[in-house]
Amino acid sequence: MNILDEFADYLLENEKSKNTISSYKKDIDQFLKWYGGDLNSFSEVNKNALKDFTMYLQNENLSIKTINRRIVSLNQFIKFLNDIFDKGIAVRGKPLKIENQNFIDDMLENSDVIRIVNAAERERDIRAVTIFYTLYYTGARVSEMLQIKVKDISKDSINIKGKGSKYREILIPKKLKDQFKRYLEVRYDTSEYLFSGQRGPINRQTVHNEIKYYTGKARGIDKEIAHAHAFRHLYAQNLAGLGVNPVVISQLLGHSLNVTGLYIQSSKRELLKIINNLELRKTNS
Repeated sequence: MNILDEFADYLLENEKSKNTISSYKKDIDQFLKWYGGDLNSFSEVNKNALKDFTMYLQNENLSIKTINRRIVSLNQFIKFLNDIFDKGIAVRGKPLKIENQNFIDDMLENSDVIRIVNAAERERDIRAVTIFYTLYYTGARVSEMLQIKVKDISKDSINIKGKGSKYREILIPKKLKDQFKRYLEVRYDTSEYLFSGQRGPINRQTVHNEIKYYTGKARGIDKEIAHAHAFRHLYAQNLAGLGVNPVVISQLLGHSLNVTGLYIQSSKRELLKIINNLELRKTNS
């Protein structure tokens, strides 16, 4: 077993998710290639080496968020070496500071989603269309969307496990229910979960690939802004445009807030009507 596999086992024992472990391994693999020394010399790593690595990442034109994630990965690796191999490394990488700015870089727009949907319609890929509808009409994370089961699709709301293993409710408007019914006619019946393929339920990577593929087919849309999380931003923006209270939008997105959830409960029917006003019209594009 190599050092990266041992690191992965260590992270698993510390209850890190599979996605986190995969990201950390890639980050440390990059660091070790840059560092060039063997593991025995790693105990000699100092603040200057960590600063040099940070400078290297900046010269690679990576975003501050990506650089800081790699620094977090490196600090986890140092902790692993100290805990398992007693390396006694005292230094830690220092994340770059980010000034809080109240704007978002280029965002996916409604017209972009319509074109992406149309591209999937042209190829008669009803599953992809349904994935895009679900992301658009619920603002769900991919991990949440993939929990939807066939038995759930006639419900007005579905309980799913969200971030931090906390259960939350996502609302299902009529337009999405209609699309679910359409998808059932062509769906591979290989799983209890709604989104399935020939070999069972699909995974996050399949969703990611379909978004990128049909964004390319739509043409003229920057693939960098076309990702599942962009649908969440657009969902929030659309609801704000329809006059939904910002606190309610945050709750619909599954954000933890120190406010009561009774407001949503008492106005669920009204919210479903509002969400159903969102329109993915077919256009000639």
